[in-house]
Amino acid sequence: RGEQQWPSANILPWGAWIDRLWEEAGLAGAPGTARAVPNNRQLLSLWESVLAGAENAAPLLRPEAMAGQTMETRRLAVEWGLDLNDAAWCGDDENANSRAFSGWNQAFEDLCRMKGWIPPEDRSAVLQQAVQQGSFRPAGPLDLLGFDELTPAQGRLIDALGDAGVDVSLCTTEPAAGHAALWSGDDPRHELTCMARWVRHWHEQEPKARIGIVVPDLQTRRDEVERALQNILTPGQRRGEHFKPWNVSLGVPLSRVPMIESAFALMSLLKKRIDIQDVGRVLRSPWIRGGTREKYSRALLEKCLRENYPRQLKPGEVLFRAGEVRKYDRDRSELPEEQWEDRPWNCPMLKSQWQALVAFERETRSARNPSAWADAFEALLSGQGWPLAPEQEGATIPAAEHDSNWQAFQAWQDSLRELASLDVTVHRLERSEAIAQLQRICRERVFQARSAPAGIQVLGLY
Repeated sequence: RGEQQWPSANILPWGAWIDRLWEEAGLAGAPGTARAVPNNRQLLSLWESVLAGAENAAPLLRPEAMAGQTMETRRLAVEWGLDLNDAAWCGDDENANSRAFSGWNQAFEDLCRMKGWIPPEDRSAVLQQAVQQGSFRPAGPLDLLGFDELTPAQGRLIDALGDAGVDVSLCTTEPAAGHAALWSGDDPRHELTCMARWVRHWHEQEPKARIGIVVPDLQTRRDEVERALQNILTPGQRRGEHFKPWNVSLGVPLSRVPMIESAFALMSLLKKRIDIQDVGRVLRSPWIRGGTREKYSRALLEKCLRENYPRQLKPGEVLFRAGEVRKYDRDRSELPEEQWEDRPWNCPMLKSQWQALVAFERETRSARNPSAWADAFEALLSGQGWPLAPEQEGATIPAAEHDSNWQAFQAWQDSLRELASLDVTVHRLERSEAIAQLQRICRERVFQARSAPAGIQVLGLY
């Protein structure tokens, strides 16, 4: 029609659509929508508090892992309309597992009711009731696409919307025509090499074609797959050149991103005794102020520390070595002050940073609210120059890597906000507990930097 711009398509995943409906229903004053909806981290925290207060959960080695499983179990039970009192759930003799979960679930629901919260999976029933009572009617039409099967909770809400006059359509797509061929490699390495050659052949024959590579165990073989593609599609690419005609549609835990790893390495030094491995990671990090300018002296400092402290050391010993000055000659006679000279491993910038780190450790030994810890960690890292982009100290990195680092930093900021949101469920945390919570948040947050479209897509099976 000659238009040069138009509104974005109103396409949402189910969860985001429910979020929107809940907000609209709340603004319309629908009954039951005044309760707050906890985010995923707050929900886990509520389940952890339930398990911490349950006598039958005391023997658990990892209550935080059980919290995630109970949260998921309840979500599935609600969405699929399972009756926890049914004999099929309890078993013939009402086994201990079903009895324990029923008790924990009741305690969880009582806790949510007391705090005025509603679990996310309970909103569909409230919205369904609001639509049936006429207190809320979302705008239509509504098209559903990509649903292999609707859960009973989803089906009831969709039926209620249809009965209320909303135009609802269940859309399907026709599978693309094609043919399949089965081929077997001699071993996994041979299979990957042949795959990469096949991809290169068709990429050169039809540059505009879209090629998909499906790897069932992509999570564990990602590096291996990328190495095979790089050897065949971009052979001889020099370091610093980051052109890739393929894209891997699989993120990694945020905690495994190098820039974020350096932040946790720095926070691991907030102890009375620290591990030499953690010290080495910080000394080699380019993300902390001085990492590039003092890289040679810091390398010598690490060598000195490893020779004198093979396993553990005190933070004060690093401080002493970082500012060490030669005051004696070879005969152990004291030199005049004007003849004093810095040791080869003397690091003035690191010494200043380490002093701030030691002061922070001393000042943060008491418990605080999660939001206070989020502010404190941000102040600590900012004071250390983190995340200092390597190019700020003269290094050169490709634009794509710079963009990825910026996105990782934004994901880190979101993680700090998620930690701060625990104020409503957790009163106070010790420093080590706050760091552990932040590590869990980053470990569970999947990070994948947005990149330019690529004609070759590497996909996992699920």
